[in-house]
Amino acid sequence: MSRFLAAFYHLLISFIVFLFLAYLVLFVWYPDFFYTIDGGWEGMRIIIGVDLVLGPLLTLIVFKAGKPGLKFDLAVIGLFQSVCLIAGTWVVYQERPLFFVYYEDRFYSANADTFARYDQPVPNPARYSDRSPAIVAAAVPTDPIEEADFRERLYKQGVPIWVYADSYEPLAQHMERVMSRGFPLEELQARDTEGRLEAFLAEHGGTAEDYLFLPAYSRYQNPFIAIRRADQQLVDILQVESPLAALPDADTPDT
Repeated sequence: MSRFLAAFYHLLISFIVFLFLAYLVLFVWYPDFFYTIDGGWEGMRIIIGVDLVLGPLLTLIVFKAGKPGLKFDLAVIGLFQSVCLIAGTWVVYQERPLFFVYYEDRFYSANADTFARYDQPVPNPARYSDRSPAIVAAAVPTDPIEEADFRERLYKQGVPIWVYADSYEPLAQHMERVMSRGFPLEELQARDTEGRLEAFLAEHGGTAEDYLFLPAYSRYQNPFIAIRRADQQLVDILQVESPLAALPDADTPDT
């Protein structure tokens, strides 16, 4: 067997593993628009580099028919690739978004690192939704005095309300409020210098007035999220830069 054929077989086996991992990334860990805004592609690049490039390339380099110790060399390559792939996949899994939180007319994407950054326990999305990331709303007490105390307490702790999991409620309970908001369409169109809105409407149909657009903030992009007015469903992202360039810090008045 030539080294090229051996590398091809290695690549074929690696590709089967890649298909399984790609399914997890695309449909389980980073579904829908989260793949784009929350690091799905960045995670996929790690898996591609380790699984489809590193292992087969090493086999191509070391393989030589009849070489003494060839089986040992191939076993070491397989073990090395497996360890790197497990480590890379673990990183991709740990970085996956857990919550998509509505608060103050915006959506925020939160992963495990988000909660760790503010010294908060990592909540289980299954407590709030049958899907992950869980789409929730961060609610404050309705009583003005309780609300003031609540905000002051979190402000002193340096914890943004949208990171405080005890404030989470299913988004469906707040859709009436959500649908009464929305980023001004005229300002959105002014920000859209590349015709992204036109492309969005060509893909999803309807007119701009058929959708509600709200800023969304994540680790890699800060686009707008489009909600269809007819059925109040989150449709997709509109890749127009949101007003804020980054997530607000805990010590800003927005907390």
